[in-house]
Formats: sequence, C-alpha cells, structure tokens
Amino acid sequence: MILIKLFNSKTIIIVSFVFYCFCIVYSCAAIQSPSGGPKDDIPPVLLRSFPESGAVNFTSKNVELFFSEYLLEKSIQGAITILPKISTPFKVQYKGKKIIVEFPDSLLNNQTYILSINRNLKDENGVSIAEGIQLAFSTGIDIDKSEISGRVFSKSESSVLLWKIKDSLDVKEFFKRESDYSIDSNDDGSFSFKYLSEGTYRIVGVDRTKSSSSIDFKSSIYGLPSSDIIKIDKAGTKIKSVEILLPEYPKFAKIVSAKWVNNQKGEIIFDIPVNRNMDLIAVDIDIEGEKLQASTFNDHKKNNVIHFFLQDSIQSGIKTLINIYPKIYEGITHIDSAIVSALTKPDQDTTYLSINNFEKIFDFEIEEEDVRPFDIYFSRNIYSQDIEDAFVLKKDSIPIDFNFNSFSPVFFQIIPKQNWVPLSNYSLSIYNDKLKLGKSRGLKDSVKVISFKTSDHKKFGSLIGDIIKPHPEPIIARLTSLENKSYTKDVFVNSNSSFKINKVPEGIYSLMFYLDLDNNNKYFFGQLSPYKPSEWFKSLSDTISIRSNWDMEINKINLNEI
Repeated sequence: MILIKLFNSKTIIIVSFVFYCFCIVYSCAAIQSPSGGPKDDIPPVLLRSFPESGAVNFTSKNVELFFSEYLLEKSIQGAITILPKISTPFKVQYKGKKIIVEFPDSLLNNQTYILSINRNLKDENGVSIAEGIQLAFSTGIDIDKSEISGRVFSKSESSVLLWKIKDSLDVKEFFKRESDYSIDSNDDGSFSFKYLSEGTYRIVGVDRTKSSSSIDFKSSIYGLPSSDIIKIDKAGTKIKSVEILLPEYPKFAKIVSAKWVNNQKGEIIFDIPVNRNMDLIAVDIDIEGEKLQASTFNDHKKNNVIHFFLQDSIQSGIKTLINIYPKIYEGITHIDSAIVSALTKPDQDTTYLSINNFEKIFDFEIEEEDVRPFDIYFSRNIYSQDIEDAFVLKKDSIPIDFNFNSFSPVFFQIIPKQNWVPLSNYSLSIYNDKLKLGKSRGLKDSVKVISFKTSDHKKFGSLIGDIIKPHPEPIIARLTSLENKSYTKDVFVNSNSSFKINKVPEGIYSLMFYLDLDNNNKYFFGQLSPYKPSEWFKSLSDTISIRSNWDMEINKINLNEI
C-alpha cells in the first residue's frame, strides 16, 4: 500500500520513459565503432585461380583470379603480364575481389604461358602483395617445369629480367630487345622463374625503380651473374643459387633551373640531392661562340645545388649559354643535360662574408691513427693566391704548423702536421685583411676566431676470420655498414686464407667475399656490351656486430657451402 502511494501511475510512466531513454542512449553508445584503429598492413592474397596453375590443353579464353580483399583498380593493369610476351594485347576486367584476364586468339600451340603478377598490385589501402605470383598454363599436353632461381643483393628493391636466346647473334645483342620473362624479387632479394623450357638463357638483375622489360643504358642500374650463360638441357632442370650484386648508383638527377648569381659564379638546382655525384657533371659557358670551361663545387647547405664559377669575371648583363652535360660513369649517366640561356648579373652582394659550418665553440671528434681534416666553408668565393696566410691555428694559445688544402673557392681544409691531441683546446683565427674579395664585403670582424675542443680518440673494433677458398685467385673480404650505407671496407684474404679488418666503427655489418680477377681492388658488376660476367662473390646471410676495443673473431667460413 505504501509503495502504491509513493509511485502512482503518473510517476511510473515518467520513470519508465527515463529508463527507456537511458537504454537507447547506452545502446547507441555501445554499438558505435571506435574511431581510428590499426593501419591495414596485411597484403592481399591470391586465394585460387580458375583454371588452376599447371593446367594443360588450355583452350579457355579467360583466367579468373580470386583475391582475399578488394584491390586498387588502377594498380591492376600494370601489374599483370603474359610470359613469354605475346603480340596481341590481353584484356583485364575487375569485378569485386576477382580479376578476369582475357587471352587473345594468337596463343601458340604446345606452349607454356606464365601469367605473372608483380608487386605493383595493391589493395585499396595501398598494401602490395607480399611477393610476385606466377601461374602457368599450357596449350599442349605437357607443361614446362624447369626453374631458374637465386637472389639479388641490393640496397634497393630489385627486379630480374630473363631472355631465352634465339641464335648466335642474340647471344651478343639480347639486351637490345624486351626480355622474355621478368619478375620482381622478394624483400630478401630472392627470385624464381618457374615453368621454363629447355634452352639457353641470359639473366640480368635491375633496380626496380628504373626497371622495365628492356635495358636503358642511360639510366638502368644493372648487375650480372658470374656465369656466362645458363643452360637448361633437359625437362625439369632446377638451377639454383644464381646470385647477382647490384651497384649502388645515385638516382638520375633532373635539372630544375640554372642561373648566374653574379658575373663570375652561378648555380644549378636539381630535383634530388647531387652532392655525391658532383664529379659526374661538367659545365661550360658559351659567350657568342666562345666557350669557357667552368669549375664546379657543392653547396654546403643545399645538397641539391651545384655551383659553377669562372676563374675570371666576365661582363655583367650579357647573354650566355650555360651548357650542362653529364660524364659517363661505368657506361651510365646519372645527371640530366641542358642548355640554359641566362644573363650574367653584377656582383652586388652587400652581405658580410661568413663561415657556414661553424658558429660557436664545439667539440671536434678525432681519430688516433688518421689525422682528421678541419673543414672550412665560406659563404662566398675567395680567390686569394696566398689564402693560407689568413689562417693561424693554435693549441692552448701556442701557434702550431699545419698543411692547407683548397678544393674550391669556398671550401678549404686545415690539417695539423702533428695529430690532434685529445681533450685539448684549439682555436683557428681568420684574418680579414688577408682575404681578397674584390668588391664584396669581408668578415664583419677584423679577426674571426673559431674555438673548439678535441674529443677523446674515437674508438674502433676489428673483425678476424678464416675461410675455405673455392678459388686460387685473390679474394677480397668486404664489410658494409647496415646503419651507414656509404661505409664499406675491403681487405685481401691472405695466403693462409685468413683476414683481419681493423679500425671498424662500432655497429652492425654485412660481410661478403669476391674474386678480384682484374686486380683493380674493386668489385666488377658485369658488362652487357661486350658481354662480360661479373666477378664471383658470396654474401653471408648473418649480420656481424662490431664493438669498440674488441677483436670480433668469427668461425671459419666455408665459401663452398654458402
């Protein structure tokens, strides 16, 4: 009775309505999907094909491919090829998670065809397939089952091109036509050409960023195996361990612009950094048919800029042609060429001369064995014949002797005749009145003083090992840093089949061995015209850790078993 009085019918209706609203709100909140979520990094997978790979007596017009997820439609067309190449184009349709490849009527009889899918194929989130896919179909009663597999060693993504040699002329000039087969290597560099017929083959590894089905001598980065030709003389032959090492060339640099800064110096701007390949460019200035050779140097702050300069000033405001042309390095050019028309500008630089790489007191890292140069980069050209007289090097206020190097009008080096003393105070004074700058302003102060303190000697480790040699010729051990990819160090394996690599900075390294057949102390990657195989090499799969002040000794390596 009391409860009935407290909760009359009106109250009950109100409470029920509130409870109902609460349930709706809670329910709505409960079914909402969380914002964001983990990024999709799962590659699409081929679930099945119809007909299945390995089918014989293939007469169908279509091959259907079923994938695990929706694909990025624009990635499909360029990802699929038919090998060997066919003269009539095939068609591709995309429906949901299914790709339909429509074959032409021009397929040959008794021929094994490979439907190859490269790693350009991506899902809707831009994730590529994990590895290249090969499906085979035969128009005859048998299917080819021979195989060529191996690995490409490269610091960039790679592809592999394969030619089936037709005749004696093709042996020499195969690279002038499109390859018969091509495939992307996996993340570890491994590759496998399956379903091959008997015959003679040539194989080339290429940088994937510059790859196509043919070789472009202007820009292709390629490597060859150490074998001459590859022969498959019977059905079902499996040739393994074809190894190719790719050179690390700089990317092809395109010219964005070129201009004069004043009447003696100009600059060339590229689309990518070019400070590593400055030596591969030449510049001359054409003034009404008279050509003047210009010198070049890097910009210290902008790695996509190369400066050019003439020894003598020329008239301001005259029309010139800036001729920029690349030098060929190992048969390849890496820099664009151009002819730019530009007017020279007067030298009106009113800013003070400055030192670009040092602003205040700093620590200078030194080594125990080699004398490290002290680099000086000026903001403007200096043409003094006796510029070294402008510098005074002191240790604890006492002048010390040094050698002086000049590499460009802005780049100079100070090298003490006695090695730097660790944990010591030094100063370099630069006297403004000794710098000849023409009409331009000099240093803001009469004397610029750069103070610095040397560190303790940089610490190094070493690597010691023995090998079982597969060849009597000279073998070189090469250690390559995985953290600083520009660092490599080579040593000869001695007559006792032992080697020691000293003075190695602390870090993680890879180790390879190669035959120095031409005795030039560097690895030969092979040559297409005239054809020359690469030098033999073997690379260890395990990495090596080097610690400071430690001799790292590794177990004997049998190169015959790698």
